[in-house]
Amino acid sequence: MPIQTDRIRRDIAAISAFTETPGGGASRPTFSPMWAAARDYIIDCAKAIGCDIRIDAAGNVHARLRGCGWDRPAWLCGSHIDSVPRGGDFDGVAGIVVALELLRSAADEAINSLPLELILFAEEEGTTFGVGMLGSRAWTGEMDGEQLGKLRNAQGKSYLEAGATYGMDASGLSRDRLRPAHYLGFIEVHIEQGPGLWRRDQRLAVVRAIAGRIQYRAAVHGVANHAGAAAMNERRDALAGTAKIIVELEAIALAESGAAVMTVGRINNHPNAVNVIPDRVEFTIDLRAGDAATIQRCDKTLRRRIDEICRERQLRFELEATETIAPVPMNAALCARLGKAVGEGLPTAVSGALHDAAVIAPHLPTVMLFVPSRDGISHNPAEFSRVEDLAAAANAVQRVIQQVSLKELNSGGSEQFMAVCGRFFEHSPWIAERAWKLRPFGSLADLQEKMCGVVKSAGGAEQLALIRAHPDLVGRLAREGRLTRESNGEQAAAGLADLSGEEVAAFEKYNAEYRAKFAFPFVICARENRKQAILAAFPNRLRNETAAEIATALTEIFKIARLRAADAIWED
Repeated sequence: MPIQTDRIRRDIAAISAFTETPGGGASRPTFSPMWAAARDYIIDCAKAIGCDIRIDAAGNVHARLRGCGWDRPAWLCGSHIDSVPRGGDFDGVAGIVVALELLRSAADEAINSLPLELILFAEEEGTTFGVGMLGSRAWTGEMDGEQLGKLRNAQGKSYLEAGATYGMDASGLSRDRLRPAHYLGFIEVHIEQGPGLWRRDQRLAVVRAIAGRIQYRAAVHGVANHAGAAAMNERRDALAGTAKIIVELEAIALAESGAAVMTVGRINNHPNAVNVIPDRVEFTIDLRAGDAATIQRCDKTLRRRIDEICRERQLRFELEATETIAPVPMNAALCARLGKAVGEGLPTAVSGALHDAAVIAPHLPTVMLFVPSRDGISHNPAEFSRVEDLAAAANAVQRVIQQVSLKELNSGGSEQFMAVCGRFFEHSPWIAERAWKLRPFGSLADLQEKMCGVVKSAGGAEQLALIRAHPDLVGRLAREGRLTRESNGEQAAAGLADLSGEEVAAFEKYNAEYRAKFAFPFVICARENRKQAILAAFPNRLRNETAAEIATALTEIFKIARLRAADAIWED
């Protein structure tokens, strides 16, 4: 199912046009006309490829290909399209267009039963109604109709009133609540909204946790006095004490080696006069970290240091925690599964920003996948992420949703087993049919060994038929676009889709010589080789006797089958 970057680019451009501030960034308050137009664009695109649409009582949009059905367990993938005022074109939208492209790509190949559901959450940012992630909170039952009815937008309409046109129905919230049994898990693709990936030139990162936070309201009290008459060593300057606290908060966070961040975002100085020593400073503190132990340690340290600084300076302070949100770890097994789908060396990250994934995580196995934000800029018209990175994220998610667990294969029926395992050996479903009778499989390696064992115990005629089922490398089937999906991807991975005329001629010459001698095609595990190594292998193997070359071909076929099995099956 090839992912097409051009379609992703067009979708982002189309959605970005739905804004209240053309030329000045994305402004799409939830339930506004521009938000509705962007939502309708997604719905129309999904319908055009054969999706059924459902809108739940919280106003969230759901889309599945018709062959999947609403009762079959499926993967959930999506994000949001509402924005902060004059925000960027990628925040939230990235996750929506990735999910849409996954559905389109399946429809391209008539895979109408892909177990994937696109979800567009109604309100995530929190700037429209003053509270974030309302769509996901209402869907999971974290917020009820009474609570939603108290939240109002700039026009004075409640969430219930503003959303009524778009499916919001307080009486149906219980009926439409998230049913975990209907889902295999939730994967949210999102821009990083920080500079880390971009500066390190890393294209993807698995989010291992969404940071928890404590927000505080603080006040430091001193004594007002004349700016000229009071000696420096006699002052009880609330602002100077606050400045010392702010510097110390930064040092506390830095001591955690990147595991914590602290921000003083709002500050009020009294009396705020040029010639008066301040007697009161009120400010906020925002502490965030990816694990509870770090938050607790920083909380304890900041309280102690504020107390010590104020004692040293004969100041009085007040400190109140106004909000406490626990860190939300992502599902460890799903993080590993996504990491395996991308390949070795995939970095991990902690999301300092909150997302709908944090609300869904207590109910479903959940993971996030970050793509870089240029220079870390977000919530800004300059926000930018590469569509190539979004395509890479889509490919990673695609690999995960196409996999089945070994547990599913052991407990499922023969039809499912054949659909998954019948492709491991090229055009040779008889191997999977015989392996089916050897269940249960204790591990992926056990399954692979038993399938290879079926081949080893087969007669010579069946083994030759298996070898002959493989296409020539860079042969007629490849040129005519008639390879299996697996063979096409494997030959492309070896660089065989990008050859010079001289290289094509070399393959044709060697293929002809090889077939003339052995009466079967040259088989090699393309994913473990590049075109130069493959060309170099031809003359060496042409020197073999037929029996030795049959054994070599079968060894290569086993390598191919093992890699295909690892792509298709997740070992819990």
